[in-house]
Amino acid sequence: MRPPSVRGPWRTGKVERHVRDLRETIDPRREAFGSLEQLQAETDARLEERAGRLRCPLTGTSIADAWEQERRLLTPLPETLPVPFDVVVRRPVGIDCLVSFEGRQYSVPFRFVGQEVEVRGLAGHVQILKDAAVIAEHARRTSQLILRDEAHYEGVDTDRVRAPLPLGRMGQRMAEVAAEKVQHRSLDLYARLAEVAR
Repeated sequence: MRPPSVRGPWRTGKVERHVRDLRETIDPRREAFGSLEQLQAETDARLEERAGRLRCPLTGTSIADAWEQERRLLTPLPETLPVPFDVVVRRPVGIDCLVSFEGRQYSVPFRFVGQEVEVRGLAGHVQILKDAAVIAEHARRTSQLILRDEAHYEGVDTDRVRAPLPLGRMGQRMAEVAAEKVQHRSLDLYARLAEVAR
């Protein structure tokens, strides 16, 4: 139940009428109930009886019948409800599968190259959507300026986009070197890397 708006005094009567109607139907102060479950069951039964008795002014049927007709026309909620966000923008996906947002670049699956996507800034992470479906998520406001998920570059060709070539021996070794912490690298590692390059 909403209170009337500040500059809408004519709505006060509707609110008061709604409160009175509910108090007449369900007023737990008038009788004692053994448990919350019993109170809930009695409340549900009384509201259901009232909805069957009252008439809907638009359809002329009972409120319960009007609700059933309307419910058949309602669409179901999405499986994943939207998460609160403070920024939303539309961005094109570059040929490198990256999307720019807040001074950083975030990867998306390669099949979206050349398309426009929706980018949402959530508390702690960035969500990227296409046609209302989440296609990528990354951490937000990190020290990194490019955030990539290597899985976004894998897969088979689509009818519109060719899949990126997989990393060769040299590329895989460079990725391994980049993943290692600097203080653990030895001169032997660079020598082995140079041998792979030959």
